[in-house]
Amino acid sequence: MALSQLNWQDRLHVLVGYCLLKTGRLTFDAFTEAELNDIVRPHFPIKVPLEVPIGEGYFECLEGQLTMPLSTNRLTLQLFCSVEIRALGTTIYRAHVAVSVSALPNYFPASRTLRFTDVRVDVVHLLNDRYSLLKDTQFIIDKLLPGPLSGLSSLLGQPLRSALSIVTAGSTEQALAYLRLYLQGNTQRILDYHKPKIEQQLLIELESRAIGYTLSDEVWREFLFARWGKRVVVEDKSLRFYFTE
Repeated sequence: MALSQLNWQDRLHVLVGYCLLKTGRLTFDAFTEAELNDIVRPHFPIKVPLEVPIGEGYFECLEGQLTMPLSTNRLTLQLFCSVEIRALGTTIYRAHVAVSVSALPNYFPASRTLRFTDVRVDVVHLLNDRYSLLKDTQFIIDKLLPGPLSGLSSLLGQPLRSALSIVTAGSTEQALAYLRLYLQGNTQRILDYHKPKIEQQLLIELESRAIGYTLSDEVWREFLFARWGKRVVVEDKSLRFYFTE
């Protein structure tokens, strides 16, 4: 065993752990939700762009908390997020959103790597709070068109089409369909429109950040499991690293 990267106290921990697992008294090591959240917390906030038909959008994960439900082998990441959409320098939509993402933990002994597979977005839920903001369509029209013309565009007619053609590089029909959502003044419907893209971008971002974690020789618990560990499961609200098949 290459123990040179560990101090004498950690080497003693490894020796004791090795003796315990060889005598059958140590079958697994467990990480609690609190321990895992100490690892996760520094990675926030996470901000990703959100494609919109007009203007620019952002989706930001402000906080995240890992939980491990008793009824499943999946880790669940509860996210507190914000959505913001801007057009012509003004915020036209803003909301807080609760998102739940889950994944299966898998351990690969040959590479000493913990990977999360079958990552999926389970819930995207609108939070109605004081942060919410929704500008009506007339406000957007007034921003797009000069004063006398804005009144002519209340039905999203030709003057607005011409203005939109300029600010959306020609994709006028898509932009008009998008602005009609604002006519209804429904924050939830606008979120529903963006939900597929939010889920897609969030999965891309999470997978790029958490493809896998290779156990370190500089941490004695990881050193021990890297040599003799077999599998990882979610069990009894903890992430258990088993030394048995």
